[in-house]
Amino acid sequence: MTERPELRLEFQGWFMCRLATDPDPTDEPRGVSGATFALAGEPDLDRVIVLNDPPPGTVRSHAPEIGVRVTRASVNGVTRLPGMVGSRVDLLGRPRFENRNFVLTTAGQEPIVPFHLRISGGDLSLERAMVMSPEAPDASPHDLPQPLLERFGARVFRVDAPLVASGTGINAPLHNRLVRREALVIERDAPHTTPVQRAALAKRVRELDIAIADPADERLANMTAVEEFDFPLTSPPIVRGDPPDDLRVDTEAPWRVTFWMGGWDPDVLCGFLRGTLSTPVH
Repeated sequence: MTERPELRLEFQGWFMCRLATDPDPTDEPRGVSGATFALAGEPDLDRVIVLNDPPPGTVRSHAPEIGVRVTRASVNGVTRLPGMVGSRVDLLGRPRFENRNFVLTTAGQEPIVPFHLRISGGDLSLERAMVMSPEAPDASPHDLPQPLLERFGARVFRVDAPLVASGTGINAPLHNRLVRREALVIERDAPHTTPVQRAALAKRVRELDIAIADPADERLANMTAVEEFDFPLTSPPIVRGDPPDDLRVDTEAPWRVTFWMGGWDPDVLCGFLRGTLSTPVH
């Protein structure tokens, strides 16, 4: 039986998500008792997963460059569409992790709602969304059964330091925290630092002190953890561009997205994402 041709778009990069963490409630706007906080001078936490173009006033010093891009396009293992490399990968509709303090799913198995993926630029632009319940496509996560949420949520939450390091380049998280703390202290104590900036930097230093004192604390442990996702995209797709005749995207069959998110850095509210969009082609 001949294998059906499949276009695979591989992508990766840093994302931002400014969210409160347990035991703070999910909608806590500033952060009180968890491990993440909106600092002095910053807007409220909004939980939105941002893959490109973070809002003004949200990028902290020493944060990685936010941006998820296509790194390779191939068909059945053969590199194709080189113009797709560097294309933007975006999630539309202000997506959020929907766990709600264990109300909807267990930790690390929450879905991302909405999940509306768009890859744009180069030879082709593709757009399609996850539909958890075809009978009620606009239903709130609160109205859907937990097994359905988990089917489209993360399959597993696990520690995988080598995998995370292959993306982030951070091979020694504790050393990274020590270096970051030293840089923040210098920044905090600089004569040009404003009082508001000094208050924000002092808070970051205090949080790093907690991580350094206890390597098992989530502020450090989550830097080597990943959530893995794998589910179909079945909404009506949008395809733009002029690919070669032998790469006509199948708009009837489901597409599939597989990715992991991890390497969470609570100091800058950023993590790493790597994945693949697979689409059958005629």
